[in-house]
Amino acid sequence: MRAYKIFFISLFLILPFVLTGCISVKNGPEVGSSGGFFLTPDSEKWANRSAIYTANGEVKTFSGANITSIALDPEDEAAIYLGTQTNGIYYSYNYGQGWTNTLAGQGTINDIVVHPKDKCNIYAAVYNKIWYSEDCSRTWDTLYFEARANKFVTALEINYSNPDIVYAGTNEGSFLRSLDKGKSWEVLYRFQDDVQDIVVQNHSDSNIIYVLTKSKGAWRSNDGGLNWEDLMELPVYELENVTENGKTFTKIKKVDEAKPFFKVSGVKLAVAVASDRTKADSLIYANRIGMFRFNGEYWEQYKLLTPKNKETIYSVAVNPKDGNDIYYGTSAALYHTIDNGANWIIKELPTTRAAGELNFSANSQLLYLGSYKIEK
Repeated sequence: MRAYKIFFISLFLILPFVLTGCISVKNGPEVGSSGGFFLTPDSEKWANRSAIYTANGEVKTFSGANITSIALDPEDEAAIYLGTQTNGIYYSYNYGQGWTNTLAGQGTINDIVVHPKDKCNIYAAVYNKIWYSEDCSRTWDTLYFEARANKFVTALEINYSNPDIVYAGTNEGSFLRSLDKGKSWEVLYRFQDDVQDIVVQNHSDSNIIYVLTKSKGAWRSNDGGLNWEDLMELPVYELENVTENGKTFTKIKKVDEAKPFFKVSGVKLAVAVASDRTKADSLIYANRIGMFRFNGEYWEQYKLLTPKNKETIYSVAVNPKDGNDIYYGTSAALYHTIDNGANWIIKELPTTRAAGELNFSANSQLLYLGSYKIEK
């Protein structure tokens, strides 16, 4: 198990700009059956960081909230934004030591993105609207809304090479683009299926965009969203362990024959996705069938501890500085590899809820977990 050095925050809390007066925050139990937001330097010792700033010293947390998204500030490692199902957005500027609530009562927060060069500019996909703040969440304005019944904004992304360009997806399959920070929008493509997630390879080429759909799988564009390739048509290979000079690693089975990815039964039902930022163009894709890596021209299927069709993978995180270091979370456990799937270690979750969201801190020294209660 790789250990990550944790940066401990001073006991003196730097309060958010929107608060005045005598404000305090008290944390409840470090680990327990309650949900909320957790962090760890090593996936062994978890800290529950779900305390909300209060004016009277009252202990208040959002441990009952379902976390729907974790967004990080590219310019500030200590800044974290959490989307929730029914409680709006919680944001912290001190690694989660204390949180402030905003956009409560507006509906489910489906996604959040932060401007890469101006940390106070934040976009949020909330129910049927896209909201925008340019003053660090003090105030919000509506940039876009779906006027038709049962139509929602499900995903957001921003182009780091040109941050005026913002992308959005809807539950009816529309892929939207704005060239002016969200003031106006155009539909570039219609996937005829719910857009579950958008991934832009901002670390290498912002023209490379992935869209994950609810039941049609993964698509890729190499030209900023103008044209799309169905990645489920590409071949998939199983990985096997190979040991050379005392070192075990994974490689494609020599006897494996190529077959289209969509031939794997149930694989098109997308659940979790994460970009491997150590490579120019690589994606980790997971669901109830298993976990797969896309390597630009083909897919590789990991051999997991989780039995096929027995447990849904709800979240995936890839170390931004080491693509062999991967976590995936289910409803009952956390799984970790440091050798690209050659060996897996199973860990207990710090909550009785599912690992709904996973993310590494930008410096890779902390792992974040947002819990979600799965209704049976």
